[in-house]
Amino acid sequence: MRTRFDSELETLYVSMIKMGSLTEDTLTVLQEALSGKGRERLKGLADISHEIDEKDREIEALCLRLLLRRQPVAKDLRTISSAMKMIYDIERIGDNAVDIAEILPFISSDEVTVRVGLDKMIETVIEMVTGAIDAFVHSDASKAAAVIAEDDKADTAFDKAKEMVTEMIREGDKDAEEAPDLLMIAKYLERMGDHAASLARWVLNSLDASGDWINNPVKVE
Repeated sequence: MRTRFDSELETLYVSMIKMGSLTEDTLTVLQEALSGKGRERLKGLADISHEIDEKDREIEALCLRLLLRRQPVAKDLRTISSAMKMIYDIERIGDNAVDIAEILPFISSDEVTVRVGLDKMIETVIEMVTGAIDAFVHSDASKAAAVIAEDDKADTAFDKAKEMVTEMIREGDKDAEEAPDLLMIAKYLERMGDHAASLARWVLNSLDASGDWINNPVKVE
């Protein structure tokens, strides 16, 4: 019985890795676009997002089967319940990526996204998402804690982006008319960082029965 359960848990881990990999693919496409390396691949993000949604439903169904049929306890229960929470955050990151892809065509200059620092923000988000998925798969609390710490870096980058855009408006910069779109992209990236931090907290939840992980919760809309 335990051998079968362990096999099903392994299937869960593999599915989580695949869902995380799909999300990382969307972020890589965005990183290229925000770094001024071309936007031709943005049209494919909707298809990847659809795959992420399908993987979301697949994992949720698997988790429910494990809960109902196996009635796990202790760490196994925390792992499965945390996975169900994590897929929501992963799915939202994918949705935010598509949101950004829909805005980018209205940004006339590749240079301005770099000037505002959006390329650095997406780099931080990618590191956080990759780290959180890695932490879950390898049951690595220290890596999860490092991801949570990185959220401050994402928040600081968002504040700097707002300052840059405000300065553009104040000085009547030629790109100032694109300020609302630039700010919206920055906000979506900041939310992605929050979701990545939330992922890491659910990793800690799966590893720590004491509940200490919740002392500084990340609330994501």
